Amino acid sequence: MREPVVLFDLDDTLIRRWETFERWAAEFADEHCVPLEWLLKTDPAYSSRRAAFFDLVKDTFGVEPTVQELHAQYRRRMPELVEPDPKVCAMLAGLREAGWRLGVVTNGMVDTQTNKLHHAGLHDLVDAVVISDALGIWKPDTRIFHHAITRLNAVAGPHVVMVGDSLEHDIAGAHVAGLTTVWVSHDRPLPGPGPRPQHTIRTVTEAAELLHTVVK
Repeated sequence: MREPVVLFDLDDTLIRRWETFERWAAEFADEHCVPLEWLLKTDPAYSSRRAAFFDLVKDTFGVEPTVQELHAQYRRRMPELVEPDPKVCAMLAGLREAGWRLGVVTNGMVDTQTNKLHHAGLHDLVDAVVISDALGIWKPDTRIFHHAITRLNAVAGPHVVMVGDSLEHDIAGAHVAGLTTVWVSHDRPLPGPGPRPQHTIRTVTEAAELLHTVVK
């Protein structure tokens, strides 16, 4: 049997990106007199468009720093606000002890995502980290999954599992790449037509029990 491999998304899968953003937003609102409620409400539509987000902040509230300065501050501060989750760390350590090879496949900038992993205490618990900015390839492009699999000295197949919270980026891309897919739902119902995961869990810490039954 091939050594089992599991790839994890980072934001809102291994780390609670929304909770980290709330901490950042509270600081930002206090410093720049921007309504906290507005920041929290506006964020989801701009989660992958930070420059546009800060452009809107500046246009709406007239804050002093430039968009580039605001974005740089955000990229520097967000990783510092990530808090380790002992249950997630224990899950990864347990999977490794059980013989799994572990990888992280994440969209984002190298410095930001790497710093998040370190602050979360996760960087040394996985065997490979693949960040889109380093490759110029973003999920759901299947090439990023195949790159991660190669880094782990594996080949695509049902013994390789992708765990993530995004149906579009994680589940759809991994399915086309030939991997077993696990969706972290955070209690969300599956939407209408669109990508369908092979397995669903509520939180990432449920992954270990599922993985031991999915790949035997």
